[in-house]
Amino acid sequence: ACGEGFTALVAERGDLWAFGKTDCGQLGLGTDAYQLQPVFVGGADKVFDGEAVVMVSAGTKHTACVTANGTLWTWGRGGFGQLGHGDR
Repeated sequence: ACGEGFTALVAERGDLWAFGKTDCGQLGLGTDAYQLQPVFVGGADKVFDGEAVVMVSAGTKHTACVTANGTLWTWGRGGFGQLGHGDR
């Protein structure tokens, strides 16, 4: 999935990787340092309640993924409610 200046991808075993611009937390790494190569975000062994990631989507400055149990996870810039967290 491609956002504005960043990319997120799901590997075959369900791990989520991301790289590029992360000025709004859109990579999900907890840092604002740009990543010039793919960095592990999470998957079946870490984060996402131990579930494999089955789908990822990217907006301008936010990311969403769905895990094998159907849970939707969102992060990044949510100034207009696009994360669905009920706040800005």
